[in-house]
Amino acid sequence: MPQQTNNERENDRDNDPVVSALLNDATAERDGEKELSTDAVFEVLYNRRRRDILRYLRDRDGSATASDLAEHIAAKENDVTVQQLSSSQRKRVYVGLYQNHLPMMDDIGVIEYEKNRGTVRLRECGTQLEPYLDDTVGRDRHRTTVVVAFVLAGMILLGLTGVPPFAAPPELLRIGVGMAGFLGLAALDSYSRAST
Repeated sequence: MPQQTNNERENDRDNDPVVSALLNDATAERDGEKELSTDAVFEVLYNRRRRDILRYLRDRDGSATASDLAEHIAAKENDVTVQQLSSSQRKRVYVGLYQNHLPMMDDIGVIEYEKNRGTVRLRECGTQLEPYLDDTVGRDRHRTTVVVAFVLAGMILLGLTGVPPFAAPPELLRIGVGMAGFLGLAALDSYSRAST
């Protein structure tokens, strides 16, 4: 039996009647504005293509065509420019968006998808998903690690050079050098992960 790709597994999950039933109550009225249910938020964010759609719309003032979305996502998935895409790469993504992702996101109320015109517009309640689209928590954690590592390494180095109050006895010299090296490597590793 041929192995399914991640996108095929996600599409099977998206067509699941249980998932469809969960999404029937996707929005609730709160203070006169639609608010997405927790299930709807998780279902939309579960799929990488849907997250890419939201990011693309956010970066393009909330509207785009389905073909522009397909080209952008296909280029990203194939690690090429839009100009380097083959027609089969474009078509594969476009079909997935046209048949699955865009109608589902429209049903939930995150986007407005006009199938006949091929236009997609981010709806007001779609902005509720923006805080989840970027990994700012991970970047902040890496920055904190870098700062702490450099501060500790600096304190050890000050102690090794005899600067009071950080001065260390000579027997701790080897331990201090090892710790400073370890902390420096940890800081560099954390910095490189935060910048990717």
